[in-house]
Amino acid sequence: MTFLPEIFKIDSRIIDKIEIFLEQNIRIYDSIIIVSGPSHSKRISEKINFAKIQFTRVTVESNSFHDVQALINISSRQCADLLIAVGGGKVLDVVKRASLIMAIDNIVVPTIISHDGLISPIAVIENDFGQSQSLPGRMPSGVIIDIDVVMSAPTRYIAAAAGDILSNISATNDWLLANNKTKEPINDLSFHLSRGAATSLVVSKTQNYRDQSFLMQLILGQVNSGIAMSIAGTSRPCSGSEHLLSHAMEFLRNVKKNVLHGSQVASTSLFTLYLQDKLSFDYLEYARVTGVELNFTNLLIDKNQTNLLELFECARIMRPGRVTVLDNFEF
Repeated sequence: MTFLPEIFKIDSRIIDKIEIFLEQNIRIYDSIIIVSGPSHSKRISEKINFAKIQFTRVTVESNSFHDVQALINISSRQCADLLIAVGGGKVLDVVKRASLIMAIDNIVVPTIISHDGLISPIAVIENDFGQSQSLPGRMPSGVIIDIDVVMSAPTRYIAAAAGDILSNISATNDWLLANNKTKEPINDLSFHLSRGAATSLVVSKTQNYRDQSFLMQLILGQVNSGIAMSIAGTSRPCSGSEHLLSHAMEFLRNVKKNVLHGSQVASTSLFTLYLQDKLSFDYLEYARVTGVELNFTNLLIDKNQTNLLELFECARIMRPGRVTVLDNFEF
């Protein structure tokens, strides 16, 4: 049975109403831990208080295995039965992973939207060698998105989210390819939730980040992407050849600093769409308007021919068994 959020709120000035939302949905907890990062998200998290429930505030420095274990240790000592993640992707990933291991609920309160990991059942955790691993996480039981908080974030985070959804087109194309080649099953609902999230933005009348209607559409697209992955039980609806290239760039440590994940996979998706013979004018125009780097190699530290060949070979082995358009080429 697919587990989906029971609490889902998107509005202005709701960051301090979480206790009310829990009561409305008859969610009863005895001990809550509010988890944030050490800076901006910590200040946001301090707006969350509970009058009737015991709660503790905790900060995490990164999304490492160490941070996950530290949160588990604190939660165990506090006998916590709910974790609330306030922050960006790293905080959300740590909380989703810890709550799965502990078998307790979590609620996510994103302070930025830069990729489709808002409510996905996937947690990206960094190992002891500084490499990221996609591991199972617990789907949130609640999603609270305060529009004012999200809009106060630097524009580049919203731009990354807008770009990230473009990768759904490449990913679903790869899913169709895998189905044709190996009969890999396709969940139709997951497929259309993912693809529809991207298509609705590409054909939107505006891609203005500060337009509240576009921002709402963008957030719903990210949420639908997460639901698509939960229904499918895999990241397949939103992760294909473009993500394999992105993961390889990170694995080989050949990507420039401060490039956000959403911006990275948006750029690689333009290349993989070209390989799929599906790169339309509409996709290129959407990428241009939303600020996606049109040539993903410009994101690399070193893009000489040897390194590019290594990148493509590495990409094909990042997810063994995942058939994508990259398998059609010899590099």
